[in-house]
Amino acid sequence: MKRDVRFISFIVVAVVCAALLNACVANQNTNTPNQSEGNTGTNKGTNGANGTEKEEPIVLTIVNAAGGTPNFPTGDPFWEDNPVAKALEEKLNIKLKWEVFSGVGKDKLNVVLASGEYPDIIMLSDPTKIIADQIAISLNELIDQYGPDLKKKFGSALNMLKQSNGNIYHLTNSYLPEGATPPGFGYSLQVRTDIFEALGSPKLETSDDVYNYLKSVKEKYPITSDGQTMYPMSGFNRNWGSPYFGMIAMAGSPADSKLYIREDDSVKYWPKAPWAEEVIQFYNKLYREGLIDPEAFTQDYAAWQKSKLYAARIAAHIGGWNQTFDVLKTYTDAKLPNAEKMYFQNFVFKFPSGDKPAIFSASKKGTGALVITDKAKNPEEAMKLLNYLTTEEGNFLAMNGPEGIQWEKLDGKPALKKSYLDRWLAGEAQVNIEKETGMNHYSRLVGSDLGQTSWGTYWILKDDPIATNNTRMQQKDQALSPYWYDATTIGNLMAGADTDTVAKQQAVDKRLYENAFSVILAKSDTEFETEFAEFLKELDAVGAVAVEEYMTKMHKQYKQQLSGE
Repeated sequence: MKRDVRFISFIVVAVVCAALLNACVANQNTNTPNQSEGNTGTNKGTNGANGTEKEEPIVLTIVNAAGGTPNFPTGDPFWEDNPVAKALEEKLNIKLKWEVFSGVGKDKLNVVLASGEYPDIIMLSDPTKIIADQIAISLNELIDQYGPDLKKKFGSALNMLKQSNGNIYHLTNSYLPEGATPPGFGYSLQVRTDIFEALGSPKLETSDDVYNYLKSVKEKYPITSDGQTMYPMSGFNRNWGSPYFGMIAMAGSPADSKLYIREDDSVKYWPKAPWAEEVIQFYNKLYREGLIDPEAFTQDYAAWQKSKLYAARIAAHIGGWNQTFDVLKTYTDAKLPNAEKMYFQNFVFKFPSGDKPAIFSASKKGTGALVITDKAKNPEEAMKLLNYLTTEEGNFLAMNGPEGIQWEKLDGKPALKKSYLDRWLAGEAQVNIEKETGMNHYSRLVGSDLGQTSWGTYWILKDDPIATNNTRMQQKDQALSPYWYDATTIGNLMAGADTDTVAKQQAVDKRLYENAFSVILAKSDTEFETEFAEFLKELDAVGAVAVEEYMTKMHKQYKQQLSGE
């Protein structure tokens, strides 16, 4: 392991003493003068291959209280002996001693913090209290000195992590790296391939195209091969779930936000967008003409899958791309006629008055939190570890495991070994391959799988449609990837709101869901106009304007913060 300049200078000055003592004791901690034996990076171990003595690894203690951990309990040797851990020890001479909370991690963490005996690094969901209690240390100087790669990868997003005093106390994961473009995820129109091709594979670029296509489906395929009603389009009611968000995302409402961002950066709820009436009228038109399953807004997700999707009674669906992706196996297992062509393709369509579709939202700020605590005896080494995990080499290692196990370089580019590719394609449980490779174990420290590597691959090879030769995923990626939205400044818009504003926000949110049904299910144009006007009126009656004003203030504040102002 390379020693830093400060440590080397100490050796030069104290070389005589070092020789007499036959040890090199360097305190790298700026907070605490004493180091525990487990955390010193200068203890001597066994001789190396060249006859020189090898340093004992620096041990950093870490607790994961955030959930989403790999499937191995604390105490499993996997945590400290997996291939990624060994690679990091070889590269950095750093070893993590893990503790993983199961159950309600937040409550268990509070007990640990109250005891005063907590680890060097903590992964958690919300860092607010741990920062307020001065348990998390400032990372500014550590990032400047030991985090050049991290600083570059986070880019301007680091401004979003600063507290009011200018200090950064936590880092995130799953952020959109500076300059990266996410692959094709999010909402889409999914159409069954056999029906689509039988109808001539028409273009599906606008809402009119989709309407005409669904009419053709109804005319040519009124019933299934076993005599059941075929629905040109279907859906389900899960807080409106994906059909709701999918509909407005096609018109430009940032995915999952329920918002409309005006050109002047003011924030409005989506029913106030110029395109809102046209979009909701599209669903109403489908309903009134029998082009959509009449139970699309009442049946739950499980019932929809069982009675409609798995029963092959759906020709199209607007929602998450993955909601119909795996149904092909059900059709092939059932040996349905032409089953190999019954998979769903992905399309993004536009509304005449709509904005560019925003089917997937990505944030430069990221999610979750990781802090270095005031108990850390080697905060510099902790930052060196985090910095390495943001490099291409380190991030790829964490996502896939070390080279030579499940992947290798072919023509200078990472590729899955055939034995592992076959296992992934056969649907083997990921936990088995995690156990062998260490993949995913360190990926949630400060890692991100958004964007692409410099090799042109996905960060996670087994999800890469080129690496797996998955033509269906390639079609999905090509269709969806242009339509992502940078949601960095519209996340957490209710932060710091008083109880009255929060109550109004909750009331509006409730009506956005419940009151939209009466508009979509209107039986005539006149009834639609009346119900839509009432929909808007009710939102304002329960406080939409006040909430919009608050969200606008926060959005503009975040934009300033992101720019470093």
